Amino acid sequence: MENLDRSAKLNEFADICANGTAFTLSPLSTDASSRKYYRLHFADGGSLVVMDDEGCRCRPREFVELSVFLRAHGVYVPEVKAQNLTEGFLLLEDLGDDTVAKRLTANNEYQLYRMAALAVAEVAAIRKRPPCVGELSRRKIAEDLRLFTEWYFPMVAGHPLPPQAAAEFFTMVDQLTELAYRVPNRLVLWDYHIDNIMLPDNEKKCAIIDFQDAMWGPLTYDIVSLLAADRRSASAEVICRVKDDFFNTLENVRREDFEDSFAFLSLFRHLRVLGRFTTLSMVNGKNHYLNYIPQIWKMLEQLLQYPKLSRIGNWLNTYLPQELRRAPTKKPFTQAMILAAGRGIRMGHLTESLPKPLIKVDNKALIDYNFDRLKEIGIKNAVVNLCYKGNMIRSHLTTNHQDFKLIFSEESEALETGGGVKKALPLLKDPAFFVCNSDVFFIERGYKPVLWRMMDAWDEKKYDILLLLQDIKDVCGDKGIGDYRIDGSGKIERNAAKTTGYPYMFGGISIVNRTIFAEESRKNFSLRDLFDLAQIRGRLGFVINDAAFFHIGTPEALQAAEIKIYNQKQKRC
Repeated sequence: MENLDRSAKLNEFADICANGTAFTLSPLSTDASSRKYYRLHFADGGSLVVMDDEGCRCRPREFVELSVFLRAHGVYVPEVKAQNLTEGFLLLEDLGDDTVAKRLTANNEYQLYRMAALAVAEVAAIRKRPPCVGELSRRKIAEDLRLFTEWYFPMVAGHPLPPQAAAEFFTMVDQLTELAYRVPNRLVLWDYHIDNIMLPDNEKKCAIIDFQDAMWGPLTYDIVSLLAADRRSASAEVICRVKDDFFNTLENVRREDFEDSFAFLSLFRHLRVLGRFTTLSMVNGKNHYLNYIPQIWKMLEQLLQYPKLSRIGNWLNTYLPQELRRAPTKKPFTQAMILAAGRGIRMGHLTESLPKPLIKVDNKALIDYNFDRLKEIGIKNAVVNLCYKGNMIRSHLTTNHQDFKLIFSEESEALETGGGVKKALPLLKDPAFFVCNSDVFFIERGYKPVLWRMMDAWDEKKYDILLLLQDIKDVCGDKGIGDYRIDGSGKIERNAAKTTGYPYMFGGISIVNRTIFAEESRKNFSLRDLFDLAQIRGRLGFVINDAAFFHIGTPEALQAAEIKIYNQKQKRC
């Protein structure tokens, strides 16, 4: 849906920049980020470019600082003509439409790649570190490779990477990372490829347009980004010649050290990009990035012939054999059920005039957090059961979640959690689906959202039900004594005797295979009964949530949650 308020702010910024001169705005192509670009055309034929970075998510302040820094060192980057960093607007010099990618042909390949290499060599020659850039550290490299292990791998293998395999991988990476730092650290532009390098008219050098994510790291990284590009790799002959040209601009760097650094950073980039393109497709809906996966694997397999990377090659052969070296796919979850029929009696007077799902925490109704999580994993179809003050819930959801396809399952009397799902089964078409308590509220701290991790872990051959578990030590509110424990073999066991020694509570979200209802004849029953049945059959799985969890079952728990959230916000300010 178009953001009319944002459109008005864009036109206001353009109007101020035009300073009374007639103008028109036309959209330009976007990139992998959330930024948008527009060309500001003036009546006299001149033009500038507006960068729209709503929410300032793409570091516009750093863009401004680095533009000044790089221009002062003779590097061709667009001049910032005006700025509104509060709203996330920049007015930039217009460098035209021709990128290296657009102008590239078989006849000019070496010439253009060489120009691009010499442009980044100018950056590598700068010895001063800009104040606004962070470090491309060993820790940053390991953290970024989690894109590969926690996003790409599960979506091609169909299951999470086993912990032992992950430990083995990161141990090897830690040992090999020293290869990267055999060359000096310099300013690294980070996203230096032929779509981000302009060829302005009548200019004999390249202009660089994407540098706000720059870091201080091994000077080989940008030449790797250029020559080992995921979108289009240069020919072997051109790569060899341009690498030589770039190397010959360096001082006091041994060729072996250069090649070692180039090889490791190529490995790092390819694996990282496999994960990054997975998130761009699965999370952001930019599916065209999957078209580049075969090219990345082709380059990776060539690279792994480098002797010092052989251990990584062996690891990949073990855990990602040829048949898994493909574009990732998402498991076919399209629906969720949200349980909203109960009254929430323990909330006392708070639910006398309001159903519990509409009670607000941090100024948002509890039930709305479910829709945020579902939207995050691309689920836009929800079945909601209603009973107590159901019309209030229906009105709230149809008003506030118009981007969802909502189906309501009416209950004349509350059927409990299991009975509610059973009644709604004809409305749920998927073989397995999420079931979410409408009063679940938590603030995630993990690397990957937990509903994605639950989809990664789901295996219909192994499980009838998969539970979200929460460590009670991270629970604010009604902690209780714990619902589950995990034994030494990784099996889950419920606390039927209500004793101590069970460190996990059920986190209110599960994946349920519809077949487990087949033998259930009761009308009213708890989902917990089916959890027990799956446990007895050895078909109950779990994912442990890494979150600050708020169990809001009483007015006192609600007050405690609001105080804790407020204090956390104050600490961040």
